[in-house]
Amino acid sequence: MELPWNSPGFVNVYFIEDNDGYVMIDCGVNGNEYQKLLETKMDSFGLSYENVKLLIGTHMHSDHIGLSSALRSNDIPFALYKNSVDFIDGYNDWSIRFKKLREFAKKEGAPKSFLNDLDQIETPTYAGKISKPDVLLEEGSIKNVNRNIEIIFTPGHDRTEISILDNPSKILFSGDHILPKITPFIPVEDARDDMLEKYTSSLNKVYNLEQKLIAPGHGNLIEKPYSRIEQMQLHHKKRSDKIVDLIGDSKFSGWEIVNLLFPRKLDELNLRLAFQETMAHLIYLENKGVIKHVLNSNKNYWQKVKLV
Repeated sequence: MELPWNSPGFVNVYFIEDNDGYVMIDCGVNGNEYQKLLETKMDSFGLSYENVKLLIGTHMHSDHIGLSSALRSNDIPFALYKNSVDFIDGYNDWSIRFKKLREFAKKEGAPKSFLNDLDQIETPTYAGKISKPDVLLEEGSIKNVNRNIEIIFTPGHDRTEISILDNPSKILFSGDHILPKITPFIPVEDARDDMLEKYTSSLNKVYNLEQKLIAPGHGNLIEKPYSRIEQMQLHHKKRSDKIVDLIGDSKFSGWEIVNLLFPRKLDELNLRLAFQETMAHLIYLENKGVIKHVLNSNKNYWQKVKLV
């Protein structure tokens, strides 16, 4: 399914055949043109809404569930992981989550231009609006589905992210948890949430599953699943090591470390992603006892922990 931005320009929508219909995984963004596009593509495969007995969202990002309310109006039940109910307000109103991020960024020395950009973010129409899902998923087999499809809770890229293992085929539908060419963005809104620890633990969890193929949320199928997971684990280790080396024996604010780690000029969106990704690594390293976050009235900063 095409997306209203360039990278990634598409999101993958999957249909798993059961003996009484199909389980649909993700659906793309909201909008009449995208709904018509989905219907045209479904029709080309001989599929219609009547064939779909359950729509599962892998996580609460607009490119994966934006069209869900329109599909629910066509009598397709919608499922998300059970903790999704805690984040519906933030999905429907982006100012809620970016307010927290703004407060965090200010304490980390972000400039006014960055803070002002956060203030101006509005909820896009392509996100749609969602309400409590018809089905709240838990880890394990899906109830009321005959096929042996297993839900694995894999938070990190999103707090609600799940991976879906189709046991008969040993295909893992990974959403954005595992992607073929890029590593997914790790979000952070405040210093209390170690999202990178959640993400790396989730990688370890899926590494221990028996799988032959990964079907990601974007890009081509991953034919060497274990090798790809190892690459992603190594990526985050290298980035963490690089941050420690950049800090050295100095003290830096979070924003200064962002600029050291991403020295080239970034646009508004990528700068926001770079800030959150950097903070995710700093929080992770702090919880590992490698660096510490020094808080004072003038400026918060990060430094290495000196070993005695």
